[in-house]
Order: sequence, then structure tokens, then C-alpha cells
Amino acid sequence: MRRNILPQLLVVGLLALALPVARADEEQDLIGILKSDASSPQKCDACQKLRTVGTVKSMSALAPLLLEERTSHAARYALEGMPFPEAVAALREALPKSSGPIKAGIIDSIGWRRDAASVSLLEKSLSGADPIGASAAAVALGRIGGQQAVAALTAARKKAPPALQPVVLDSLLRCADYLLSGGDAKGAAVLYLTLLDPTTPHAIGVAAWRGVVMADPSKRAELIAKELASADRPYHIGALKTLRELNDADVVQACVRQWAALPADSQLAVLDARLKTGGDVLPLVNSASQNPDLSVRVAAWQALADLGDPASVPALTKAAASGEPAERDAARDTLERVRGPGVREAMLQHLAGADAPEKVELLRAFGERGDSDAADVLLANAAAEVPAVRLAALEALRKIARPDTAAPLLDLAAKSKSEAECEPVLSALYAVCQASPNKEQTTAAILIAMKPLSAAARRLVLPVLSELATPAALDAALVATREQDPESVKQAVRVLAQWPNATPTSSLLELAATSTDPVVQRLAVRGCISLAAEEPDYTKRLALLEKVLAESRRSDEKKQALGQLAQVSSPEALRVALGYLAERELANEAGLAAITIAEKLAASDPKLADETADKVLAQCNTRDIVQRAWAIRVKPAAAGPFIEDWLVCGPYSKAGTVGAQAVFDLVFAPEEPNAAVDWKPLPRAKIADLSAFFPAQFNCVAYLQTRVISPQDCQAALLLGSDDGVKAWLNGAVVHSNNVDRGLVADQDMAPIQLKKGPNELLLKVTQGGGGWAACARIIGIDGKPIKGLTSQAER
Repeated sequence: MRRNILPQLLVVGLLALALPVARADEEQDLIGILKSDASSPQKCDACQKLRTVGTVKSMSALAPLLLEERTSHAARYALEGMPFPEAVAALREALPKSSGPIKAGIIDSIGWRRDAASVSLLEKSLSGADPIGASAAAVALGRIGGQQAVAALTAARKKAPPALQPVVLDSLLRCADYLLSGGDAKGAAVLYLTLLDPTTPHAIGVAAWRGVVMADPSKRAELIAKELASADRPYHIGALKTLRELNDADVVQACVRQWAALPADSQLAVLDARLKTGGDVLPLVNSASQNPDLSVRVAAWQALADLGDPASVPALTKAAASGEPAERDAARDTLERVRGPGVREAMLQHLAGADAPEKVELLRAFGERGDSDAADVLLANAAAEVPAVRLAALEALRKIARPDTAAPLLDLAAKSKSEAECEPVLSALYAVCQASPNKEQTTAAILIAMKPLSAAARRLVLPVLSELATPAALDAALVATREQDPESVKQAVRVLAQWPNATPTSSLLELAATSTDPVVQRLAVRGCISLAAEEPDYTKRLALLEKVLAESRRSDEKKQALGQLAQVSSPEALRVALGYLAERELANEAGLAAITIAEKLAASDPKLADETADKVLAQCNTRDIVQRAWAIRVKPAAAGPFIEDWLVCGPYSKAGTVGAQAVFDLVFAPEEPNAAVDWKPLPRAKIADLSAFFPAQFNCVAYLQTRVISPQDCQAALLLGSDDGVKAWLNGAVVHSNNVDRGLVADQDMAPIQLKKGPNELLLKVTQGGGGWAACARIIGIDGKPIKGLTSQAER
């Protein structure tokens, strides 16, 4: 449906008519503020707004403010931005009436307006006694430019005081730039040349020199060539930059003619410029490649990458093989990247007659280039007598990973004189198998190549089957497990154990059950355990591990299987793990597996997790297992009495150390042997309230001490709560450490401990950052119940 847009157009038209009216009204209001008794800040704010909405009507209100100290800057700001001749006329008229900073500011505004009519006024200020006004006038004249400004500045240059000279010179430079940008290259060149004086500061002199170069093409080559060879560093650097920016073939050619006399940095610039301008650059690049300076040679080798010159291959190869590290890297990179007619052929030709180090570099380059057409040459060199050549060829074959090199590589592997010699061949062969788009076809080629091999040779190459992992490869590996040669059988089992999926597990289990060779049995069992991790179905994985545990005849194998069992998160897996808790040699591994499974089931079945923890705690006593078992137990409402008898000392702090965690590891007197400590009794309570005993203390620690009397030697659990961190020692040994910034909750931490019959010294260190400061502790049996007859007493 078409909309009627007439109302919308009407609104737009009305707004367009209303906008000038609104702006005029706003201007009138602002003029009123300027003419009123408003404060200086209010007038300055009005000036800022008039910069955008003001018209000629505002001139009469703004002009008087130019001469008032508090409003001059704001008035100038407004007039600078108004596109009316009346605005600059107001500035011009105010200039003779002003003095000091106000005058300098007005001069600055005139300069930004580039008002040529003000030049005569500015000349008076330039030669005046006020150095600030003179400097401002020089800057303004530079911004205005033109012949009259140049004449004034040139005259001032001859008699200006030293402090004003740099400003005058900079303004003359700006005038020259204006002439050049305005098309008066000849006038600009003349002015630039007047600035090329030995007394001119380097920054201005170099800029003027560059101006001459840009303005006068007839002198360009001469000037640049001269400074490229110059020892005057600022001008030399200017020449380097300018040469690279110009892209002028004539200048570059002039510089090339004096190449031999140039320093290295200039040669680099000339080479760079020559490459950019094009043409026959090879002579210069070849000359640079023989340069005594390393940086020039590196640049040459890099340049050859884009030139595609077959004739450069021998030199590149030599540099890659025997050059200094930087040029070796550059030459290698170029050999990898250089393309062009005849380059590859030149590389092959040079390879045929090269010495071993250069062969290595070329073979390496073929691999990095991914040159699969070089496979035959690489295979030929992979059988070389020189180890470095052989390894370079094999590495290149690994990188190109061409499928039809599989059988030749297999043959090379079979002919290897040792496992160490065979290893890089197999590495290349593995890469070919992994990259093969048709693994069945590659498998067929490999199996055909394996048939005529001797048993010893076949053992060397059998691992390739696990890289292919096709049904035919699996069948071949299984056939190998039935060979008469015992070593071949073991190797076949190792290959099956490295399979990328769990398919061979049933065959490995059968071997574990039927083989009479203990080594084969162990290899088969361990292979099953390893491959169990590749079985994605947890039910199948569990069934497999149960069979492995049943077939295993060694405790280390059962431990390995229990470790895998821990990854199966199911009640059935938990049942299997708990079934091995009673076996003394397996208790810790079974307990760890059971706890790991129970931790994952705790959220959905806390009762099962609690029961598991009880069973594990009854059989295991290692610290990690005990702590994890305690963590998943269902916490009883009351687990024994809190220790209420404490001695306390402190607070201890160190200047500049802030925060509970920062003071935790600082060692104070109670931790030092035989140190004098002033212990005091703390009021009896379930919670040791340190903030009440040591009020208004921050960034510090306190120590609590008590003596725990145990009726017998026993394992126990120390339950702690603290605000903030806590560290515990029992009989001088650290049993718990938790550097945190937190509030107190009873039984936040648990530490398994061993109590001895009779007195046991318990020491706590409690940190304080800010806020609350307290601790609580109790000791219970490893079963979670109170220890009958356990007492505590605080004695000094």
C-alpha cells in the first residue's frame, strides 16, 4: 500500500524554514549575554557557541571582548571559526590596541586565518621588543605565506636574536612548503636553498634539503647521491628516506652508478629503491649477494625470492648451507619460495652434483615447497650413505606425503640396519598413510610390499599397520600374532595395542587368555587397558575392563585397569572398583577409582557417595584419598566437640605487607625453633574470637596452641574453620595449609592426621586481612565419629 508522503514533506519543509529562525534567536540571546553583566565563564561559553551559530551581527559584541584578559581567548576562538571577512577584520583592528599575552593570542588567530592583509601589522610585532609577540608574529607569517611574508621573515632572519632564529627559520620553511604546494616549484627551490646554511639547525636544514630535492628535479639525483655517501648523519638519514619514497628511476640509476662507494645502509636503500622501480635488477642483486656486509647479503637473498632467477640457485644453496645464521635463514626462505621458469629444473640440476651440505638444503627446500613431483629424487636420496642427506630426504618425503611413496618407503624401512635408522623412514611412512585419501588402496600396496620381506624386516615395518587401521591392516596384524617367530608375535601385539580404536580388544583378550608366553600375555593385557580408553560406549568399556581385571595375573596390570575404570561414571563401575578394596596390594588404586567415580555421582546420589566414602576410608589411608573421601561424605549434624582451650600469641605483621594472603607465608617467632613467644590464655569458647582479643588489627597473623591428649595411637581427621587463612602443625609437622581470604564456616577444611598416644602439640596460624578474625577446630575419628577419651588442654 502506498503511503501519503505529503505530510512528511510538509514537516521537513517547516523544519527547514524554522531552523534559521531558531539559530537567529539563539545568536541574539548569546549576543545579549556578551553585552550584559554576565560572568566571564558565562561569556566564554557564549563565545564558544557563537563560533558555530554566529553571523556578522555578532562582531560588535565579540570585538570588545578581544581586549579583556578573561574573555580574549574565547572571543578569538569564536572569530577564528567564522567564515566572514568582518571576523578577521575585528582581529586586525584589535591588534594595535593590545599588548602582552593578549596581543600574542590575537597574532596567533590572525595566523590561523592566513590573513595576508595583516602582514604589515605582523612585521611591526616581529621587530618589536616583546619576544613573545615577535615569536607569535613569526609563526603567523609562516602560516600566511606569500612574498610579503617571506620578505619580512628574511629581513628578520638577519637581525633576530638567537632565541627567535629557529622560529623564523621554521616559518620560512613553511612558506617554502606553501610555494611548492601552490605550484611555484622554482620559487620554493630558491627559498629552500637559502635555508641550506651550516648554521641552520639540522631539523630545518634536512627539511629544506628535502624541499630542494622535491622542488628541483634537475638537482635531485646529485643531492641524494651526495648525502647517501655523506657522513653527516641527519642529512644521510634524510637521503635514505627520500630515496625510498621517491620511486624515481633516474635517481636510483644515478645512485647505482656509485654503489661501490656507498656505506651499507645506503646500499640497502638503493637496493630497495631499485627493486621498486623495476627493470633489470638482477645485476645489482647479484652484486649485493657478494657484499662484505651481512645485512646487504641478507637483503639480496630475500630479493631473489621474487625475481625467479634460475642462475641464482647455486649461490642461494651455498648461502643456505654455509652462510652466517641470518643469511642462511634468508637463503633457505628464498629457496622455499622462489618460483619462475627453470627454477625447479635448476634446483634439480644443482642437486645432482652438489656436496652433502648443499644437497641437504635443496632436499629440505623441496619438502618445504611441497613439491610432490620431486618424489623420485627424494626417494633416491633417502637411501644415501650420508646420514644428513638421508634424513633431509626422508623429512621432505614426510612433508609431501605422496601416496605412491608408501611402498618404496616400506622397502627402505625393511632395509634399515637398526631401529634408529628405521625410525625416520617410518615417520615419513606414517605421514603418507595418514594423508592418504584412499587408505584401503594404500593398505593393499603396503601388504603386497610386505609379503617378500623376512621376518626381521617385517617386524620393523609392522607398526605402519596401526597408522592405516583399515580392516585389511587389522587382519594382517592378527595374522602376524599367529606366526612361528616369537618376536614377530610380540611386535604384532604391540601394533594392536597402538590401534586408534578399540576394535582389536577382543583379539587381545583372547591372546592374554591363551598365550603361553608371559611377555605376550602382559603386552595383550596392557594393550586392552590402553585401548579401553578408545571405546566410546561406557557399557562396553566397563565390560572390557572387567574381563581385563579377570584375566590379569599381575597387580600392576590390575592397577592400570583400575585407573581406566575410574573414567567410567556409573554405579556398575563403582561396584567393580569397590570389589577390589579388600585386596591389600590394590586397595589404594581401587579406592582412588571408587572415589573418582563417586565424586561424579555424588550430586545425583549423595547416599551412594557417602557409603563409598565409608568403605574407602576403612581400607585406605593415603592423604589424597582420605581428603577426597571426606569431601563427598554426607556431613553429620554433630561430629564431635570443638577444641575450646587455646593459648594465643600475636598479632604479628610486616610493614608494607597488605592482605591476608600476603602475610600467610611470612615466618614469625612461633614457627621458629627455640624462639621466645609470649603465650596468653584465650577465653574458652567453641570459636576462638581473635578480633575480640586483638581489636582493630589488620594485615597480620595470630597463632593458637593447644595440647591434644589421645587415649591411643590412631588415625584421625582435623576439621578446621577460619577467617581468613589457616595453617596447622601437629607435633611440629605441617598437616594443613590453606591460604585464602574468607569468612569462617565450621569444618571448612579437613586434614587427615596421625595421633600418637598421649599429648600431641597442635599449632594453628590464622591470618587477618580485614573484618572478622576467628578460627575453630575439632578432631574426630577417621570414621567420622568422636574419639572416646580425646581431650585437650592449654598449658604455658
